[in-house]
Amino acid sequence: MLIQISAAVAAIGFIVLVICLIRTLRTVSNMLAQTGVTIKEMQQQLHTVGTEATTLLRHTNEVAVDVRNKLYAFDPVVYSVKHIGDAVQEVTSSMKQVSAAAAGTIRRKAENGSGRPGSKAAALLQSVPVLLDLWHTLRPKKDKPANGHHQSQAPAGTAPKTAKT
Repeated sequence: MLIQISAAVAAIGFIVLVICLIRTLRTVSNMLAQTGVTIKEMQQQLHTVGTEATTLLRHTNEVAVDVRNKLYAFDPVVYSVKHIGDAVQEVTSSMKQVSAAAAGTIRRKAENGSGRPGSKAAALLQSVPVLLDLWHTLRPKKDKPANGHHQSQAPAGTAPKTAKT
């Protein structure tokens, strides 16, 4: 009888063990199913993010190409402005040479006594070079404006705009 009770207790213990194992395996199976669903959702989201990133990169490349093409198209304008600046500089240089030659001629004539020594014309001719020198010293330089700020050239008939500090 003791053997039968022992066998019955062992059988009941085995049944309880199997039931606990079945419950544990079901819980693990449910967790694995949820993990699979979560992984699929993450894969879909990663695919969406990857597609959006690819589209963004494509658009960025298109914008970069467009900017580069516009810069290439703008190059002739920059070169033209440079050439215009060179031409203006040459004209300015020529004008300086002409004014220097004219001032020299006036000085020579004044020194040679083209007018009488006491006449008003001689005094006026002698004061022209002094006035030109004074004008050149008082005139603001193009490289260094008088107030330390760059002033834009205003069209004729308008007041120039000053930079705000």
